Amino acid sequence: LAPACTRDSTAERRVATIVAAVRRDGDRALLRYARQFDPLDGPVEVTQAEMRAAAARVPRAVRAAIRAAARNIRVVARRQLPRGWRTRVAPGVKVEQRIIPLDRVGCYVPGGRYPLPSSLLMTAVPAAAAGVGEVIVVCPRPEPVVMAAAIEARVTRMFRVGGAHAVAALAYGTRTVPRV
Repeated sequence: LAPACTRDSTAERRVATIVAAVRRDGDRALLRYARQFDPLDGPVEVTQAEMRAAAARVPRAVRAAIRAAARNIRVVARRQLPRGWRTRVAPGVKVEQRIIPLDRVGCYVPGGRYPLPSSLLMTAVPAAAAGVGEVIVVCPRPEPVVMAAAIEARVTRMFRVGGAHAVAALAYGTRTVPRV
């Protein structure tokens, strides 16, 4: 029952080329690939105002379900947070563990055949609950329901890019997409 483990060296070379181009050329490569693969035809960044306007077009019952899901995920995520501690191991000797959230994280939300607000909620909500300062989302075609989830998840910024070029932009940063 073990899955077949195959490697596609052609795909690996193509991805490596894309990642290297984004690392080297930043936004110029990111936008070239976004226009080719996503297909990006407008601004790369989704503004908060655009997210709110798109979310308002989502049926009320769907927005309520997203809000409930975000609340439930947040409750569980907060419960899962590790706690710091301090102990005295000998007179004058104290040991402490501090839990410090990351400053910024990136979340990848696929934009294939169907919108996946669940992918956004299950990645962005735990990050926000952990105290991460900035939650950056990349999604090649963010539908209104995904933007509604972004509002509920308290996403800081969202970009209309996907694929290897989006992951490379998050990993290395560009002038437009901050490094996470």
